[in-house]
Amino acid sequence: MKKEVPLAITFISGFLLIVALFIPHEPFGSLQERFNDWYIIVSGFTLILGVDSLILYHWRKIKRKEKEAPYSIILISTFVIVLAWGIYSGVKYGNPFAPASSFLRYFYTYMFVPLQATMFSLLAFFIASAAYRAFRARGLNATLLLISAGIVMLGRVPKGEEAAPYFIGITLILLAIVSVLEGVSRVEVYEKIIFFGLAVVSIIAIFPAAWFLKFNLPRLADWVMNVPQLGAKRGLFIGIWLGAIAMAIRIILGIERTYLK
Repeated sequence: MKKEVPLAITFISGFLLIVALFIPHEPFGSLQERFNDWYIIVSGFTLILGVDSLILYHWRKIKRKEKEAPYSIILISTFVIVLAWGIYSGVKYGNPFAPASSFLRYFYTYMFVPLQATMFSLLAFFIASAAYRAFRARGLNATLLLISAGIVMLGRVPKGEEAAPYFIGITLILLAIVSVLEGVSRVEVYEKIIFFGLAVVSIIAIFPAAWFLKFNLPRLADWVMNVPQLGAKRGLFIGIWLGAIAMAIRIILGIERTYLK
């Protein structure tokens, strides 16, 4: 019975939700709203369980006097202080985030918001590091990714149109220098011709490319976002939703039972 009852509840609720989505008439039409209300109630209990699990985990660390115990003490103390402070402000002002609330004024404005900004600042460094590793032009695909990212970033940032001609000019000059160095090191005549030709083409293309980007960069960035990027994103979302549908069917039919453990 420990497994049969949860499986039966999962099957019945999943089946009724599917019926409610495809049959908008009573008594099935209002089932989706009721399920949403139940989901909010269940998510509230899961939040309580999550907080309980977090506190017990750090309390065990404190009892065992582990190396990270001071951080656990700070976490539990902060949790208790913030909870008591929020309840006090809620009782006194009717809402912890009321304009006159000390909770909003001191904790949220002067503590939580700066900490949140710090986390996002650190995230920016991680994104820059990941972008550096991803945009290294080691092959054709990486080169196309680098060029697309450069076009989109220059097309979306302020003053990007003014910086684009200089950016493309420096890029083509570097490409010409690399091509010349590669051509000098080659032994075969046809390879030298290819690399020296690429260097010449790069130098000749500087002014046309700079002129084109100066007047058409925003439209080119929009095209990259609305055509190739959107097509790839739609394919990715189709794959994600097919996987989600397959997993939902497995859970409803009782094939997937990992949530019972």
